[in-house]
Order: sequence, then structure tokens, then C-alpha cells
Amino acid sequence: MPFAEILLEEKAQSEWSSVYMLIILIIAALLLISVIKPMFRQSQRIVQKTQPAPSS
Repeated sequence: MPFAEILLEEKAQSEWSSVYMLIILIIAALLLISVIKPMFRQSQRIVQKTQPAPSS
């Protein structure tokens, strides 16, 4: 069975759409992590600047 016929089958198409959806979800997760992680780092720096130094 040639590769083109396999791709035209409905079962193969649904499997490929699952693979594409998984790839999209991974890319979205990586983008979210790359955006949110620096926000948390920045907020931690702001908190450290605003908290008074502990007296010993």
C-alpha cells in the first residue's frame, strides 16, 4: 500500500490530526512557560525590594 493511500484513509487522517494537536499544545506550553517564568522572576525581585530587611 503506497504512502499516499495511507494518508488518504480516515484513520490515518485522525491520527495525524492528533499528532498536530499534540505538537500545537507543546508549542503553546513552551510559549506560556517562556512568558510566565520571567514574570514570576520579576515579581520576586519586586517583593525582595519592598520587604524590609530582617533585623538581627
